[in-house]
Amino acid sequence: MRKKLQPRDILVKEGDAGEKLYIVLKGELQIQKKEGTKLQNYGFWGPRSIIGEEALLSKMPYAYTLRATEPVEVLEITPENLQEAFDKLPVWFPPLLRFMDRHARKLELNRKKLAKIYALPALLFLCAKYAQKSEDGTFPLVPLIEDLGVIHGLGHNDAFELLRALCDLGTAKLIPGDLTQIHFYRKNLPSLLYRTLLARKKSKNIPRSLLSANDQTILTVFASVAKTKGQEKQGTTFIHQKDFVAKYKELFPGVKLTHRAFENLVQCGYLFSVPEFLSTPNFKDISQFYADKEAVKDLLELNRVYPLLDKKLIESMESR
Repeated sequence: MRKKLQPRDILVKEGDAGEKLYIVLKGELQIQKKEGTKLQNYGFWGPRSIIGEEALLSKMPYAYTLRATEPVEVLEITPENLQEAFDKLPVWFPPLLRFMDRHARKLELNRKKLAKIYALPALLFLCAKYAQKSEDGTFPLVPLIEDLGVIHGLGHNDAFELLRALCDLGTAKLIPGDLTQIHFYRKNLPSLLYRTLLARKKSKNIPRSLLSANDQTILTVFASVAKTKGQEKQGTTFIHQKDFVAKYKELFPGVKLTHRAFENLVQCGYLFSVPEFLSTPNFKDISQFYADKEAVKDLLELNRVYPLLDKKLIESMESR
């Protein structure tokens, strides 16, 4: 059956039950999709375009709204029309057609998931940019999502879903309101993650865990002591050696603490001592340790989140 539309008439509406298939015979339809609270335009469909085949074959709701921009004429095909055509085909053809449709939808779903993963570095770069401009790692989502769309072509809904997945990793939280915001618990984390992904792209030798078990243990103890007994001096936190040893024995009873356990962190510039570590062969002669407490926390958080980016991020998006 032929159907005619006038300019601004709606042929199908996003979310409505897909019951009919349309073939455009004349005119042009604008493709619109809801992104947040706004309708975004995604181009046009003109003559010979087939509309709603996935909805009709799989009983899926329409994924978009189609609005006429000029006088339009379409051929409307109902499930009854389709079944009548199927009855004239070989018995094996309809199941094959449905199988091909399911396979095509699965491929499209995987393509969308990969697009989100490929957009992750750009997202982290933008998060780092906005977080550094903020006072506490809190900034509005709209400019971020719009910039991501320009850089990577990711839609509003997909970008928001990717941000939700990052929040699921415990790195940030969304703050609802008239202007939705995102707050990163560690302001420097997006920048650290972005730089780590860049390093991984250049070198495939980056381990799954950035810190060794020993280094992670030492920094965890330092952060714990610094929180309660640290002394701040010009942005650096000092802790007494005896407090460090006491906390180490409390958290890791039975594990021997040696001078050598600190070597890698000292050589990498993450931890320092008084007197200078390399000139003090005996651990008992060290009176204090010192470091940038916030940098230590950032490093521990980076070490926690980085191994989760691949596996947990994909799992989080698949569960939606």
